[in-house]
Amino acid sequence: MELKEFFGSKKFKIIIVVFLELIVMLLIFQVGVFVGYKKASFSYQWGENYYKNFAGPHNSFMDNFMGKQMMAPHDVFGTVIKNENSSLLVRGMDNVEKIVLIGADTVINRFRDNIGPADLKINDKITVIGSPDNSGRIEAKFIRVVPRDFPATNTPGYIPPVQ
Repeated sequence: MELKEFFGSKKFKIIIVVFLELIVMLLIFQVGVFVGYKKASFSYQWGENYYKNFAGPHNSFMDNFMGKQMMAPHDVFGTVIKNENSSLLVRGMDNVEKIVLIGADTVINRFRDNIGPADLKINDKITVIGSPDNSGRIEAKFIRVVPRDFPATNTPGYIPPVQ
């Protein structure tokens, strides 16, 4: 009878409730650890690939200080040498000409103002963020017109205006 009385007692019910609450708290803690781990691993992977995605050195950040070249990105910083409203021909800092395709969803900014493709002039310095298509052209997502005095003419990699 003592066992039957114990399982029917108030103490047993309190022990069961405390035990279930403890299990629920541990499950919530485990979910938090899982979510935190996923966020941390995403941040880690993003950081590891930052230089690869944004034209960084081939192996690591420190390799650039040891004289290794930056990787060629799918984006471009350079001077507009031809504007056909739906595409641009841009001469990059490495003197390589790249074709930039302008779509309906391409955002073009001069300072804080949105402008259209027709507002881009020959010799405008621009930076383009986009992705390559199958032909090696850049499908622009964002174009920003850079002030004419940037970079200064004595800066390495300066691109003189098209004559």
